[in-house]
Amino acid sequence: MDTTRFTHPIDLRAVSITDPFWQRETELVRREVIPYQWEALNDRIPGAEKSWCMHNFRLAGRIMAQYRQQGAQYTPQAYTYRGYDALPDDPAHPDEDKFYGFVFQDTDFSKWIEAVGYSLIQHPDEALEATADEAIDVVCAAQTPEGYLDTYYIINGMDGVFQSLRDHHELYCLGHLIEGAVSYYQATGKDKLLRAACRFADYVAARRMGSARAIPATKLRKWRSSACTR
Repeated sequence: MDTTRFTHPIDLRAVSITDPFWQRETELVRREVIPYQWEALNDRIPGAEKSWCMHNFRLAGRIMAQYRQQGAQYTPQAYTYRGYDALPDDPAHPDEDKFYGFVFQDTDFSKWIEAVGYSLIQHPDEALEATADEAIDVVCAAQTPEGYLDTYYIINGMDGVFQSLRDHHELYCLGHLIEGAVSYYQATGKDKLLRAACRFADYVAARRMGSARAIPATKLRKWRSSACTR
């Protein structure tokens, strides 16, 4: 491709932000916003609305651990509609075995890890990277053996998968997972989350192609390519 005539990606490590305004803003994000967001994802901000994001991933991980342990004896949860924004009846005493938050709550993590990746590219930080690695372990533990990774359905019942694409944001969650995984891979070279995103993309492609409501093949190829070759 003639790079003098067409736009092309550049290595973000070759970019330096020297403008006083944007330099100040990026430092604010690195020093204050990203750590604050991690506390928010874990519902540790007093007085703030809870995210439930990591709560849901940890619960889904426990469900997957139970599935692996019990094997053929495991009885999956039948799908139960929990609403667009599921909240505990008693906020002070949430049920540890229930999904909470919006149907797209998983993307709180995906957006955070994307910001972490872009921050690490400019400012390597061993402590932040270690926190991110631990978060990725939690998220990947929630993935089903077949590759599906959306806690709303892993917790509430897999028989409801892909029945409400417009309202339940499964593909939206996949898109943000891909973006976050790519960012973190670009920053660290670690591909655990990227491989999980690729498996989820493959799961979607395998189950939607040929369906009466199939996702266009061009869109699926674009997602897969973005996750695995970008």
